[in-house]
Amino acid sequence: MVTLANNLLSIKSLSGSGTKSEFNYVWLRDNCPCSECFHPDTHERTLVTATIPENIAPKSANINDSVLEIIWNENNHRSEYDLDWLRQHDTSQTFYSDDPAQGEMTLWGNELQDSIPTYDYTDLRTNDEILLAWCEAIRDIGLAIVRGAPLEEGEIERFADHVACVREVIYDRLHNVRATPGAYNAYNVASTSLELKPHTDMPNYNNPPGVQMFHFLVNETEGGMSTAVDGFHVAAQLKQQDPEAYDVLTKVAVPFRMFSSRGDVYSANPMLTLDCSGALKVFRYSNQLAQTLNISTSQMDDFYRAYRKLGKLVEASENMVKFRLNSGDMMATNNLRVMHGRTAYDALTGDRHLQLSYMDYDDVLSRIRMIKKARKHGKS
Repeated sequence: MVTLANNLLSIKSLSGSGTKSEFNYVWLRDNCPCSECFHPDTHERTLVTATIPENIAPKSANINDSVLEIIWNENNHRSEYDLDWLRQHDTSQTFYSDDPAQGEMTLWGNELQDSIPTYDYTDLRTNDEILLAWCEAIRDIGLAIVRGAPLEEGEIERFADHVACVREVIYDRLHNVRATPGAYNAYNVASTSLELKPHTDMPNYNNPPGVQMFHFLVNETEGGMSTAVDGFHVAAQLKQQDPEAYDVLTKVAVPFRMFSSRGDVYSANPMLTLDCSGALKVFRYSNQLAQTLNISTSQMDDFYRAYRKLGKLVEASENMVKFRLNSGDMMATNNLRVMHGRTAYDALTGDRHLQLSYMDYDDVLSRIRMIKKARKHGKS
């Protein structure tokens, strides 16, 4: 049964529960699937939403078999909506997402120590189902290790191109981090043998690279254990323990800067950046790249109290996993969420050379969709 009232079209028992499903008139008109409104080949909207009249309304609305047919008061335009499609997009009953790349995030602390998602490199390059699992681990856990990659320069770049494509930044497309015993060029803390505290990369970008990856070509030094911390997990702890501190870090813009011979990138954003629903979207944390704070004196005490509290959670042993990466190992993190670092090492005990590359997180989600689409159509 279809009823029309108050700019809403209602269908009783659409979901089979006996409840009433409601759809906004403008939303229905905007999503008319006919060939006049959506291009049949590109599947892009050709109807200009802004041209929909304010008084848009159905002249008639009827269900025929499994289709809702509407004749609109705008030039008697006719729209047909599949009832299954309406059922899936019935936001009056529940939120629906038709994104096959959507997943469920798992927050973690030290309990992940013995269950970090780990994959074989050859399997990732030859089996899309294994690659799908890797992509989903980046999405849901934010951390993955790969064993057995070839000890060849540029392999991390080739892997990025296999998954999606490389995200270029102001450093080289394929960046080398090397500490040769007795001599190394320290351009930042990462290229020294000092402890590297947990951090996210490139917080100086308004849109930081979503996935950070590195590949050990050689790791013969003593020390240098890799570390990782789930930033979303520690942010959730902060929010529970001290909501005011959490709120401060969502509102105060912290400046970060990084420069090279290719560029000088600076931006200021909250360390805890929220999406439009208020959920945490980007976690930025890099003590070494934070610039001099430029906020009012009245804000300083609240900010530094919150910052110190967050920093202690980042450093807490119960929130950190620690592991050894050897020659041929790769590590990838969701750089919008998970911090990485390492302990100090002795540069005189052996060679250490890793190569670093980035991808955008959206491209990893794209790969998930493409693999699932190929699976649906029976392609390998």
